[in-house]
Amino acid sequence: MKVSSLGLNQLQAAKYEYVSRHVCDWRANPRPFSTIALMQKGSGRFAAAGEEIKVDCGQAFFIPAGSKYISYWQGEKDIVYFAIHFHFDNWSSEFAPQRFCLQRIAGLNREMFLRGFENVRKFASKSSFEQLKAWSAFYNLYSDVLPLLKGADFQLDALKSVKAAVDYIESNSEKEMAVRDLAQMCHLSESRFYALFKRALGCSPIAYRNSVRIRKAMTLLAGNSTIDEIAFMVGFSSAVHFRKVFKDIMGKLPSEFRKNIQF
Repeated sequence: MKVSSLGLNQLQAAKYEYVSRHVCDWRANPRPFSTIALMQKGSGRFAAAGEEIKVDCGQAFFIPAGSKYISYWQGEKDIVYFAIHFHFDNWSSEFAPQRFCLQRIAGLNREMFLRGFENVRKFASKSSFEQLKAWSAFYNLYSDVLPLLKGADFQLDALKSVKAAVDYIESNSEKEMAVRDLAQMCHLSESRFYALFKRALGCSPIAYRNSVRIRKAMTLLAGNSTIDEIAFMVGFSSAVHFRKVFKDIMGKLPSEFRKNIQF
């Protein structure tokens, strides 16, 4: 079987800690990255697409990019989970996470996940060849996770129609852009383009551009740049606006997310 390129362009390890009860609402803004995670303390409950998924302590779960859901977290004292965040630029690959649904991962070996998580944590932000250790650990984990996942309806036809615009946004997210110009890239009318884009990606083109900016900012937050510097690097003209958009999408401020990935 031919294996198509995935193009890994985000990889991070993060630790999340909440007290007693916590709610995360991703219904308005589709998730801009995918996640493989393991509950360490407490439990979680996801409400998505008319169904509920429960994740207890010691269980793993999978969230593909583009997911819309609300999650409820609870524990006797605190809630802790370890997460690997990642994103591939090739949505059409047979291994793209968007081909699978949000779900609990039955059968994932806990120790295997923790080894992969630790190697991603140690090496993902390194420079040069050391970063390959993080990629290797992730791909080994991902290859073991994929056979355990249930598939989902995937709007491949709609995505093919707007792929030129998606690729442009991914490569030029720091620039200002008009829906009219994106539609012309796809040889579609503006109204037809907008409808197909929203069907394929779950949000408007400008909302998707903002999600790409935030995803790129997440990677930069692992480094030493200030939050104001990162705001301008990813395309925001105002650091205040950057903080607002980041919180709207991520549910927390950039400074709070930085703590998650620099624990």
